[in-house]
Amino acid sequence: MERSAKPRLWTKDFILVFISNLMLFGSFYMLLPVLPFYLTEDLKTTQSVAGIVIALYTISALAIRPFSGFMVDRFARKPLYILCYAIFAAVFAGYAVALTLTVFVVLRIVHGLAFGMSSVSGNTIAVDIMPRSRQGEGIGFFGMATSVAMALGPFAGLGLYGKFSFKVIFLCAFAAALFGLLTIILIKPVKKPEAASTEMKKKTIDDFILTNALLCAIPFLFLGFAYGALSNYIGVYSEQTAAVTSVGGTFFLIFAAGILAARFVSGKALNRGHVVPVIYIGSSILLVTFFLFALPMNKLLFLAIALFAGTGYGFIMPAFQEMFINLATDDHRGVANATYFTFWDLGIGIGIAIAGYLIQKLGFLWLFLLCAGLIGLGIVVFRLYSSSYYKRHKLK
Repeated sequence: MERSAKPRLWTKDFILVFISNLMLFGSFYMLLPVLPFYLTEDLKTTQSVAGIVIALYTISALAIRPFSGFMVDRFARKPLYILCYAIFAAVFAGYAVALTLTVFVVLRIVHGLAFGMSSVSGNTIAVDIMPRSRQGEGIGFFGMATSVAMALGPFAGLGLYGKFSFKVIFLCAFAAALFGLLTIILIKPVKKPEAASTEMKKKTIDDFILTNALLCAIPFLFLGFAYGALSNYIGVYSEQTAAVTSVGGTFFLIFAAGILAARFVSGKALNRGHVVPVIYIGSSILLVTFFLFALPMNKLLFLAIALFAGTGYGFIMPAFQEMFINLATDDHRGVANATYFTFWDLGIGIGIAIAGYLIQKLGFLWLFLLCAGLIGLGIVVFRLYSSSYYKRHKLK
């Protein structure tokens, strides 16, 4: 009886917004490991320049995040989601006809802006749809769309690379994004929390960034740095490391399997309020993971790293999102999600930009050791400041 009374999570609308999120991130991740090759082979840039150009996407997404949270909390969410998603999809077609670095840079910036708005809109709509009693679990499962995209996107991108032209890869990403756009149209609009629908009040900094979560965001920033370095350059690493060249694409499949497994475990724990322990577990796994790159590399170790990395991020990502949402009032869900993505994007953007330089100057080993060091520092900050602050200030 008790089980049957449990509110449904996987409703039609939740499935539709899940698919839209899957296609949003899937099309993005399809290009992630391929773009360094495109920039160096077709546009003749160096590795360090390629890193900066690729990072422009994340930097522009970061720039729009505070405004996206404000707009999502103040305006109708579905129309906003459709508009931004349409721009996001159209840019993939633009990549296919961009023949110069200047045009590519402009498109990259526009793409990041559209992605920044779309991801905040989609995540906030998903939180609106899911039952409050299953919010921790719902956030975890919704994030599985990103996890699947992390696997299938890079796997598809690397599979297409070498067999087809870059134009074909760009058009495949465009088709995936277009499908995601179509699913949004079928989502039933959800009424925003009452406070978000009232007259415009005087704007404060909390309408753009969740200041209540800033102390908790620092460790998350370091984890984003490590993720940006790993996800964007693991394809290049596998190409340059003879022992693992043949399993470069498989890395992302194993990585996603680790995320999916972790989310099944972490979702139940988050429903019971165990946000802080879940973050400790995930961060500790990631700390060990990056140190493993210092060992002599072989296929088994490489795939084990993929599994551990996926498991670690599968724990920490929904836990930090739950943490931010629990620190916000209901009418600031959009701002909470925007702040979550702001620090994630900031970490990724810095990680991508610095990674290109470090790889060129010092090599991959020093890059991965830096990632381990930052994760370790993040654990210390979380232990000394973030966890106790969260316990004192959480609202839910």
